[in-house]
Amino acid sequence: MYAPSASYLRVYEPAAAFADAGYWRAYAASGRAVDPLEGPRVRREALYERIGWPWRGVPSFGRDAYVIDRPGADPLVCPWNLRYRIASAALEVRRLTPEAVAEALFPAEFLASAAEVVALDEGADRRDAPADAHEHVATWSVPLRWFACVRPEDRELVIQPGLVQLRYRTPIAKSRSGLAVARNLVRAEFGEGAELAEALAETGHWLDGFHRDSVVELDYGGIAARLDADELRDEDSVDLTWQALDHLGASEPEDAQECYARLVDRWRDRRLAERLN
Repeated sequence: MYAPSASYLRVYEPAAAFADAGYWRAYAASGRAVDPLEGPRVRREALYERIGWPWRGVPSFGRDAYVIDRPGADPLVCPWNLRYRIASAALEVRRLTPEAVAEALFPAEFLASAAEVVALDEGADRRDAPADAHEHVATWSVPLRWFACVRPEDRELVIQPGLVQLRYRTPIAKSRSGLAVARNLVRAEFGEGAELAEALAETGHWLDGFHRDSVVELDYGGIAARLDADELRDEDSVDLTWQALDHLGASEPEDAQECYARLVDRWRDRRLAERLN
């Protein structure tokens, strides 16, 4: 199974939250949805099939999504929208790259196509928002601010021959509340401009744009595949995060700093180990 060294923070919205709710209900009922464990491979293959060199335009893709079925209730949907994501990423690379290098990487026709795709999607109604908004991806690690989006009791761990999965799923209201608590505690201790407080606020602002009945998923993705069974069972970064926050709430900053330092060291070491491999 293709499992990139990446983790994911996703939001699954009820089909009713989309302008084309009927399409997503039919999609969910069809059984076509791919499991998140297989999604990275399927998306990678779809990309390789459609993009040749040199790139002349942003290719079209099928309308796919991750789905959580709920018997008797609207399915929850996390759309992929690969076309938008490719276009948006290309424009961001162009913005950050010296002009001469960008011209060698991306033909003018491709950038014009990317700008058109992004403008069309961003001009749409919120109920038909770009699916890029439904999934954030982090390579090599799990951003520490993501751990505040979930709680220890939301943990789901699967360890089977040929299959390992570690994820957390929680109602978005609970996730928003947790982020607000974390942000306020960090601000009270370290000030409004603290980097972690700003990162928590940014993630909270992102979650504010979704339907109130959505579900938030923190998926370790390919990171879990690179941990052995004992490491997976002992992985307690979410617990450490809330221990640190509880210490802040109890005016115990030294204990909070100790928990946070353990988190920083743990994920720094894992990033270094994977890059060395």
